[in-house]
Amino acid sequence: MEIRPQFETLERNFRRALENGGSELLEVVDQLLSPRPALRIGDTTVTAYRKVHEILGSVLDFVAHAAADEKRWNAAAKRLAIELSKAKIMVNYQLARKQISPDIATLLNVTLSSVENVLKNRSREEVRELAERGRTLVDALAVFVYRYGKQR
Repeated sequence: MEIRPQFETLERNFRRALENGGSELLEVVDQLLSPRPALRIGDTTVTAYRKVHEILGSVLDFVAHAAADEKRWNAAAKRLAIELSKAKIMVNYQLARKQISPDIATLLNVTLSSVENVLKNRSREEVRELAERGRTLVDALAVFVYRYGKQR
């Protein structure tokens, strides 16, 4: 599969937005909401993305809430790996079924990998912030899919 420079730039910016937030987050959200997005929608269906979004959103919310409280964090630490695994499986399942485009799957997997990497550092505050930024980007992708995706 060829990699398009426009998508490479969006993916790089997406990674930076996850890591840093701030103006980079705003820039990526604006790119996703623009009338000329850099993503290929392909055969992405609204229904398939909604399923992925529901799981990813729940996982990211769970991570953010658990990381906000030390007592909750200690109790949830083992559960986080299970929830992240379920989300990865759902993204790749929908990709394999050709229900979401490779571009969208790449960005969702970047989000999950970023959360997984930050979890290894065990800094609750970093994990919470990244999960919140990830949720924002996943929600912006939802707007993109609802605007351009196939209705079934």
